[in-house]
Amino acid sequence: MYNSNDGSIGCCLVAAVILFALSFLEAWVVQLLWNWIAPIFWTTAPILTYWQAFGCCVLLSIIGSAFRSTVSK
Repeated sequence: MYNSNDGSIGCCLVAAVILFALSFLEAWVVQLLWNWIAPIFWTTAPILTYWQAFGCCVLLSIIGSAFRSTVSK
């Protein structure tokens, strides 16, 4: 019989919260790096906001996962 008190739901919830927090931390790091490095190479480089950096991370993960699935076949 299924035991709902085995802690697996709590463990999954903690893992989901950690992954959620890491995705926001990743976007913050991308924003900082872009705003620090891009103007050195391009004088007209735009300054990224946090949400633009977050969108870039999402877009790159989608592109990366699509590329990974075609290469591994």
